Amino acid sequence: MVQNVEDVNKELMERESGLSRKLSRGQMIMISIGSAIGTGLFLGSGFAVSLAGPGVVFSYLIGAFIAFTVMIALSEMTVEAPTAGSFGNYAEAYVHKYYGFVTRYIYWFAQVIAIGGEMVAASIYMSFWFPNILPVYWMILFSVILFTVNAVTVKAFGTFEYWFTLIKVVTIIFFIIVGAIVILNASHFGITLAYFNYGGFLPKGLLGVWLATVVAIFSYIGVEVVAVTAGESKNPDKDVPRALRSMVLRLVLFYGLAVFIMVGLVPWTKAGVSESPFVLAFSLVGIPFAASIINFVVLTAALSSSNTDIYLTTRMLFSLSRGKFAPKIFGTLNRFHIPFNALVISAIGIIISIFVSYFYGSTDAYLTVFGVAVFGGIFAWIAILVSHIFFRHKYKIQNKTPKYQIRGSVYFSIIGTVLLTAILISTLFTPGIQITIPSGIATLVILTLLYLYYQYKSKKEAKQ
Repeated sequence: MVQNVEDVNKELMERESGLSRKLSRGQMIMISIGSAIGTGLFLGSGFAVSLAGPGVVFSYLIGAFIAFTVMIALSEMTVEAPTAGSFGNYAEAYVHKYYGFVTRYIYWFAQVIAIGGEMVAASIYMSFWFPNILPVYWMILFSVILFTVNAVTVKAFGTFEYWFTLIKVVTIIFFIIVGAIVILNASHFGITLAYFNYGGFLPKGLLGVWLATVVAIFSYIGVEVVAVTAGESKNPDKDVPRALRSMVLRLVLFYGLAVFIMVGLVPWTKAGVSESPFVLAFSLVGIPFAASIINFVVLTAALSSSNTDIYLTTRMLFSLSRGKFAPKIFGTLNRFHIPFNALVISAIGIIISIFVSYFYGSTDAYLTVFGVAVFGGIFAWIAILVSHIFFRHKYKIQNKTPKYQIRGSVYFSIIGTVLLTAILISTLFTPGIQITIPSGIATLVILTLLYLYYQYKSKKEAKQ
């Protein structure tokens, strides 16, 4: 007998009860923007530009469309069941228990590694001012600070992230305005616009644009955090759809304009991950003080994104524990209604980042953790879209209607799934991140064995 979808949603919400619902819509928007606007834009965009040249603008537009399809799918499902496990729960409830298991664990693993990437990036930014200090010292300092922030109440976390993100948003607007003035008065500033002077607008052709889309997608990954925060939202039914719409539109505007201006100022031949292209843009037009300001902001961007990633990993592990797919201790809450034990384990990503950076160097470390993390991010997005397709099918066969639905949303989910699958395959041919699929396959094998173990354990306990 097919279980009633409304009963499934109710069961998910009851399973993850206990978290404090203190987040406002404004905080949810800022947290999601804070997660998405991190090294993907401020540092990873340099890698994307090196792959596609100025044509990288199209890469970010493709990424924006895919993020839009994910937003639609999440909106419909989250209104029905606003939980911390979010899309991991939906994959379990609407597709299969195994799918939900691997989705949450892979996402947890990817975000843990992403924390490492953000810490590496933060150390690169600090080297702009303190080139003689080892990056590892900065990582340790920032790790302690972020752990402390996540160990207190979720309201405090939301407030902290709100203001952290506001700094990034204001600075991006500042960059867009100043950059536009410089581009419109290029001769006055003594620069030559880089749009067509270094091999044309598409120096690497359409293939370069497509390969750079991998980086663009990684830049947008983080929008899904709105659905995770729904488990601690004051009014998820109304706040989640509005927050997702508002957040995606703002990201498209920020990314599109900022990247377009950046590729006009910085020759794509100088782009990479050894320095933020945004800092380089101001340096090239002779505004070193502004470059220092931008460097400070991209530092806060990395820390903000890392801060949100810690929040995400903690909630994913909490959800797995409540679903009996992780030790019970990770599903317990402290007096602040925070899954503190899950937070402690998730912090292992910071230790990994310090180890990788110390032995391989900051730039190599960034590309390594980027390649590993991108698999989990894309896998999670595919899981969201596939779960949405099953979600709508289950409602249809039971002659029910979701509380919130968008016309044609299933078709968007199908298109998004196809594009994401193609992008994931493309990582095999993207210089620097060929590790993506091999690392993902290895992770899937390990998680499948772990899933079989938990299934065996569950059946054994049922017989006793």
